[in-house]
Amino acid sequence: MDKFVKKNIIDKKRDEEMRAHQDEFADFEGSKAELYFLKFTHMLARNRKNVFIGLGIVFVLLASVIGFFEYQDYRFQKETVLFEDLVTKHKKANASPLAQIADLEVFLKDQSSGNMDLRVWKDLSRLYAETSNWEKAATYLEMAGKKIDTPKEMKAYYFYIAGNYRDKQPDLKKALENYKISSTLLDTNNEAKSFKAWSFYQTGRLQLANGDKPGAKLSLEKVLKIDGSESDTLEEVKLLTTYLLLKLGKS
Repeated sequence: MDKFVKKNIIDKKRDEEMRAHQDEFADFEGSKAELYFLKFTHMLARNRKNVFIGLGIVFVLLASVIGFFEYQDYRFQKETVLFEDLVTKHKKANASPLAQIADLEVFLKDQSSGNMDLRVWKDLSRLYAETSNWEKAATYLEMAGKKIDTPKEMKAYYFYIAGNYRDKQPDLKKALENYKISSTLLDTNNEAKSFKAWSFYQTGRLQLANGDKPGAKLSLEKVLKIDGSESDTLEEVKLLTTYLLLKLGKS
């Protein structure tokens, strides 16, 4: 390559670098806001392709997110209507518990996306309890209890009733597990005193039945430590607790 051509190329590159580092707005005499706006518009003009691509991606993502939530809401509304229609049909036909169970099981399997699970599980648990299928009744309430974290009192209630059902099954191991979850959730609760007392009583009763005397003593003593007002129905549970503690002391 001719040395003059090389020199022209080098000079051209040097000039481009100087222009790149030179502040084209050095002589601008407007306000800072005007200067920033001017620089911004020039930046957009130089990078308009990348800017438009970026904006396009943002709009696509935003539309996708909005579309997803709108679809979820549509499915929830649709499932709610289907479920309410099913409940209405059962009431009008005075459907038996077994017929209602069959319909709800099909709904749960084929028409629920998960949005209505909690409500259907509670209804199925109630219906299975009416047919004395204590295992199924407990299973659905345990599923409901695992699905929610708050309010703690409601979660504790699901597991307490599930414990009752396991007690009747009888599956004393799972019953104790459910009662323990319930009493643990209520341990620091000072409002639902009667519920708390019964949860610890049931826990202690089954711990004693399983031979866990230290655990039973701890649970039962917590019942007696609960201070109740006149509106709290603690007399019965405390009498039963005292009896078990006396029995425990003699064993």
